[in-house]
Amino acid sequence: MELRHRGGRGPARHALRHLLRQSFTKGTDITDRQRLVAWGDELVKLHDGFRRDLAELRRSPRGADLRTHCLAFCDALHLHHEGEDRRLFPHLAAEHPELAEVLATLRAEHQVVARIMERVRRLLSEDSDVGPDVGPELDRLATELEAHLDHEEEQLVPVLNRLLDLPDDV
Repeated sequence: MELRHRGGRGPARHALRHLLRQSFTKGTDITDRQRLVAWGDELVKLHDGFRRDLAELRRSPRGADLRTHCLAFCDALHLHHEGEDRRLFPHLAAEHPELAEVLATLRAEHQVVARIMERVRRLLSEDSDVGPDVGPELDRLATELEAHLDHEEEQLVPVLNRLLDLPDDV
């Protein structure tokens, strides 16, 4: 697993922007309908990456490598959720006021995931080797995150697939 910062941006934000923009630069012969479908589809691809990375973390042996990879994962996921909360969700709320309750629920789910990640970070920040205590927290993180990602995709992918464009700061 390799999560890196590029150009001073967080890896999750960079990954999302790259995925969303790579196929849609000027000069491509993509139709508007293909463009519309891609926004939601690319979000699913990004979420699938988080699912794979977390599954790999849960299988990893304990120790320094787990600490490094887990902290990078938590950073990337935090930046992804922060980007949604600060940029994507306000844009969707403005364009689709009927999503207000859904977006509030998704933000609340982000907070649940953030609290679990904070417990994981505390366990990983201790000077001792990463012990068995992190395993149950990773299991809790996987359960909550999987439910959240499924819910977010169910609610937002159809809307994202209908959007003509996303603002530059999303």
